[in-house]
Amino acid sequence: MSRVLLLTTEPLPLPGWPTTGAGLRAWGLAQALRARGHDLKLLMPDDALRGYAPPPGAAPPTREFPPWVETFRRGALADDPRLTDGDVIVLQHWGLADELGEPGLPLAIDLAGPHLLERRLWGSTTPELDVAEKLGALRKADFVTAGGRRQQAYFLPYLRLAGWEIDDLETSIPVVPFSLRPESGPAPPRPARFLYGGYLLPWQDPTTTLEIVLEELGSAGRGELVFVGGPHPRHDVSGGGLEPLIERLRRHPNVRLLEPMSYDAYVALLREGGVALDLMRRNAERQLAFTTRTVQYLACGLPVVHDDYSELGELIARHGGGWTFSPDDEGGVRRLIRGLLQGEIDPTRAGRAALDLVAERLDWEKTIAPLDAFCRQPRERPGKIGTALQFEAAPRRLAELEGRLARAEAQLATLRGKRWVRWGVSFSSLRGWAAWLLAPAAALIGLILIPVFLLNDLIGRRR
Repeated sequence: MSRVLLLTTEPLPLPGWPTTGAGLRAWGLAQALRARGHDLKLLMPDDALRGYAPPPGAAPPTREFPPWVETFRRGALADDPRLTDGDVIVLQHWGLADELGEPGLPLAIDLAGPHLLERRLWGSTTPELDVAEKLGALRKADFVTAGGRRQQAYFLPYLRLAGWEIDDLETSIPVVPFSLRPESGPAPPRPARFLYGGYLLPWQDPTTTLEIVLEELGSAGRGELVFVGGPHPRHDVSGGGLEPLIERLRRHPNVRLLEPMSYDAYVALLREGGVALDLMRRNAERQLAFTTRTVQYLACGLPVVHDDYSELGELIARHGGGWTFSPDDEGGVRRLIRGLLQGEIDPTRAGRAALDLVAERLDWEKTIAPLDAFCRQPRERPGKIGTALQFEAAPRRLAELEGRLARAEAQLATLRGKRWVRWGVSFSSLRGWAAWLLAPAAALIGLILIPVFLLNDLIGRRR
């Protein structure tokens, strides 16, 4: 058992409060490590829960946290005395590493998604600084985890650029997928109820799928789409491009459009049953992501309409926890939705398979094993100090080389000022017939001057 300090930048799923994927990820890591017997403190920023107003009629958020949950102040993390009061530090996401300073304890970083891709899609205008920040964080780390097998390959070159020696992916970048505890028993099979939860982002575009569902609901004259979320309230970089979809949802008679809610209320809503919609347009971020919302659907016993191009989509297809499609297969999606609405397709078996998938492959008490092993025996990464010194010495070496280059350029400028050098350069630049005409004259002058140089050398020696 170790004393573990786990930090996140996001709000945690505390009673009455909303959360994010990263906050839920940190919560799952914390609960799993606690279940393994570690003495753990979970810290989130003190401003993470500000500005939230619960929907009308909802229970007020709790102001009392579990004793193992605390807060920290952004901008003052490096001086927090708790950073030295433990055996190991775990960061959920590398973005806090810069604020952390130089940790005095072994450091593990949970790399649970392609964050650089997300920053670019958020609209970051400083990609070079973003990459430098990430490499700096990885140089501080002693242990890292990836959110999926595809992410292992994604993170490999960054770790190598940060000075890591990678012999084997399974030991150097072990996988800890996003995980939850499965709910007890499947949700009620409600084939005519469809659910979508989460903020709309330009790279998480379910528009085509939602349009098909709306059309089929209208044609059938029955069924319901429950939509929880909308454009991101703080980081809507869509330029208003998603507003037409929101308006269409708002006007449709078979749609229940709900504002973001607390995590416990959201889980209760999912447990009422239905079929989850999670089929989005293909892009690099979606191909690498091991998505939080999808595992949440599965853990609640909901069968999922998902893509067939991601790692999680392959798991769903293999275990029968839903139906997977190419985003371009509009006909296949339409036949499924129509079959569910008409009662021709029974989702009961897929809902049970969804729970079984989480219990077998995505239960946090099982997936936590690699991080648990490191926390039990936290240690500094071999070669870490040498690598850090090399990177610290790089600016000094660069300054030294720049100085040498400046001195060489000054000496070259001095030489170029010599008359005989200018003559030589002018002669060497001649081309064609001019060079051929001057070559004999140059040879004759050389024959005349050689005895003079020899005589001058002999006189000099006698002196």
